[in-house]
Order: sequence, then C-alpha cells, then structure tokens
Amino acid sequence: MRKYTGTRPKKRTGSSFKINKKLLITICIAVAAVLVCIAVIGGIAVQKGFEASTLRTSDTIRVGIRTDVEGFGSLDENGNIVGFDRDYIDAILKELIGDQQKVYEYYALSSQDAAGAIKYDNVDIALGLLTSDTDKTKGFPLTVPYYTDSVVAVTTADSRLEKLSNMEGGKIGILSNAIASADFAEYIEQKKMDYNTKDILRYADYESIRMDLDAGRVNAVVMPQAIAKQFVKEGYRMLAEPLYSVGYSILLPIGQDAVVAEMNRVIETFDKDGTTQTLVNKWGL
Repeated sequence: MRKYTGTRPKKRTGSSFKINKKLLITICIAVAAVLVCIAVIGGIAVQKGFEASTLRTSDTIRVGIRTDVEGFGSLDENGNIVGFDRDYIDAILKELIGDQQKVYEYYALSSQDAAGAIKYDNVDIALGLLTSDTDKTKGFPLTVPYYTDSVVAVTTADSRLEKLSNMEGGKIGILSNAIASADFAEYIEQKKMDYNTKDILRYADYESIRMDLDAGRVNAVVMPQAIAKQFVKEGYRMLAEPLYSVGYSILLPIGQDAVVAEMNRVIETFDKDGTTQTLVNKWGL
C-alpha cells in the first residue's frame, strides 16, 4: 500500500464563497448607486430643459385641437372648443404650470394641418387623434399615448362582409393619416390574409372613402373607431370585429424632448389616479 506523507489538506470551509458573495453584493450596490446617479442627473437635465422650454418661458401657450371628431373635439354654440382633448390638455397644463400666469389660446385644427401648425410655429401643442408613424406625425416628437382606441373596418350598409379577416378578394383601404401602414401590414400577416400590402389602397380624406365605398371600388376601409362612428351616423356599417389598438398622442415641436418627458410623467399619473377615466366617462368615449 502506498504511503502518503505531508500535511493533510484542510477542509474547505466555504470562506472563498463568502468572499465572492460579499464582492458580488458590493458590485451590485455600486451599480445601483451609479444607476441612481444617472437617473438623478437625467432628471435634473430634463427639469432644466423643461424650465427653459416655451411652455415655461412664454407668456402665451397656443394649443391646436382637432374639432371634427365627436367627443374628442368640437365647437359649441359660442364657437368655443370643447371635448375630451380640450379637458385633457387643460389638466396637463395645470399640472405642469400650476398657478403661473399664462394666456391660453386655442385654435381649431382640421385632420390635415396639425403637423403644419406645429412646423410653422402657429401652435405650441397639437392634439386630435394623432398616432405615431403616420404621414402626419413622422419626424415630430410625440408623447406616449393618452388614449387607446380600437382600429376597425367600415363597409357599406348592404355589404355581407362580417369579418375583415375572412375577406377573400376585393379591395381593402386604410385611412393612412390616422393609422400606420406598418401596423396594418402586421395585422394582414398575423391573420395570414392573402393580400399584398402594396395593393392596399391609401386614403387621406373622408370624401374619397365615401365615393369609393359607394362605387364599390373598395370593399372596406380601416380606420380608428372614433372616426368610424362618424361614418356609421352617415349610414355605413362598422364591422363588429376590432382589428387591433392604436394610441393617440400629443404632438410637440422638434427640440421639445424635455416637455415630452414631463408630459409623459403626467399622462402616467393620470392613468393611475383616474383622471383619464373620469374624462372618458364625461365625454362618453
């Protein structure tokens, strides 16, 4: 039998593991501290940017609101802008500006000129069913959505179509300045519909939609539900099946990222404290 000499190895006590565990905790604390510092510095930068923004420094705040969508924006008998969007932006401005003395001017916008009004410095803020990645909003800062709507399809009253996903042949259109083409293309792909998205008809105005639906040049047109309700009042039919959701955001001028960040914070607060839902209920949305 072979004989071993020398000292016997000591039993492992796990001390190296303990050291590594302590080191890991130290590293985690250090990383957390760095992240907190970054967050604080970022918060300070956003706050400084907000304090230097037009929203804080200008004596007059000009707000453009779309006035052709029932519930969201319209003109009352005295010509004043009323609706969910008016109440919502008023609540945001009150939260951000407080009691600071300002003059608020409200301008009625059409479905087409929100981006132009911002671009040419006619208004400081624009609202009105504005969604990301559409023809109207590309290149401009947008807040997170403050309202989520369904995307639906509209057809004629005598159409036998029940579900857009069951449609075979025919033509489909989209209101391209209200919903993103890429989102609808994704819907087509998910439903495995036999359509080339390049052949989808794109509409920028309601009159063209009416004319093509009535003439049978298109079988159904996809749009946000808020707009579809107006077509229903005119005798068209909205398919019962919602396709997906779209969010409406607030549009701001280029360079107003700090204002966007502050508005995002308030929008999140309003979602949590019930402010948004209260206004939704008020306007029957």
